[in-house]
Amino acid sequence: MSAWQYAIGLGLALASLGAVVITPFFLTHARTEHDHGPGCWWCHPRLPRRRQSR
Repeated sequence: MSAWQYAIGLGLALASLGAVVITPFFLTHARTEHDHGPGCWWCHPRLPRRRQSR
């Protein structure tokens, strides 16, 4: 197995492990009763916005 295959496999394994670990936290946060408001970084992430070109 080449180094690239190993690195890609390791990256995929870590990403899937991270997804499995974080999923319960996302579900718990989404099911809470109170409104988090616009200040909640989890519900309303501040994504970079593209500039409008003319």
